[in-house]
Amino acid sequence: MTALIRPFFEIIFLRQGPQDLPASRALLALCLLLYILLGIVIASPFYGLQQAIVQSVLEVSLLALLVWLLLRLRGMAARFTQTLTAFSGAGVLLGLLTLPLVYSLLGAEARSTEQIPALASLTYLLILGWLLGVYGHILRHAMNFQGLAPGVALAIVLIILSAAASELVIIGMAR
Repeated sequence: MTALIRPFFEIIFLRQGPQDLPASRALLALCLLLYILLGIVIASPFYGLQQAIVQSVLEVSLLALLVWLLLRLRGMAARFTQTLTAFSGAGVLLGLLTLPLVYSLLGAEARSTEQIPALASLTYLLILGWLLGVYGHILRHAMNFQGLAPGVALAIVLIILSAAASELVIIGMAR
């Protein structure tokens, strides 16, 4: 089991890249399934189960499409499986770190007289920054960028597009 998880820890600590993962469709499917399930667990207290499922599936689909498109434009489509596996596996590990934070925010929201604790907000921002760094690191390796900055810039675009698409779907489902 640790042999399966260890490479993802190496990726989130920026010591390995997607090229160090096997190009396994089974591993990709497992990572995507876990990513979707974790997304549902994180989003359902805020949006309800139906919207959380739609949002999580949409996020994964959009991520896959954008990664495929970026790699295809760079002539590196053969790296798709490893790159998406790295994104989803790293996303699962960082999402697991986020779970206690999400539920502490949910608790603060339930006691509506409290403001969101500053430490929770700071922790969330740190995890988001770490996620951007990890996604940038993955893109740097997958697309042969010379530095981390182009990968992080693309990671920011990916996250903004994903968040915008998710919000549009949630707004549409609320109507």
